[in-house]
Amino acid sequence: MKELGMVLGGCFLIALFFVFKIHPTLEYTGYSSNSSCYGECYEEYVRINGTSVDILKAKQALAAGDPFSDIRSLWTGCAGCHGQQGQGMSVFPKLAGQNADYIVNKLNAYKNREQVGAMSSTMWAQADMLSAKQMDLIGDFIESGFPSE
Repeated sequence: MKELGMVLGGCFLIALFFVFKIHPTLEYTGYSSNSSCYGECYEEYVRINGTSVDILKAKQALAAGDPFSDIRSLWTGCAGCHGQQGQGMSVFPKLAGQNADYIVNKLNAYKNREQVGAMSSTMWAQADMLSAKQMDLIGDFIESGFPSE
């Protein structure tokens, strides 16, 4: 019982040391804050970045200028196997240079679980997640030569 009292007493002393010596001078630097910003802080944020509505409008304006904005995040998944410029990698075929109809037809075949090539089972799940609009956009994106943003 004496040992337990000594351990608890030591923990209490360490806690007191932390509360009175370390905590008052503890400062986080270089990390984003999770505290709310109000008053002068919020005014400065709005001066630099605009309101949340302004930020959203700016993002929408950028997306409106890019016809492929809806599928750019999808393309990163495709690029993981087919290469960033569709050049093909290992057993995954080259997509670059194909026309939109070819790509859309293949994606529809995969969506219908047709056997197209050796990696068909890999593509079944990928194509199953795509809408017809997304398939058309991916086809146009590939046919247009993978334009950058």
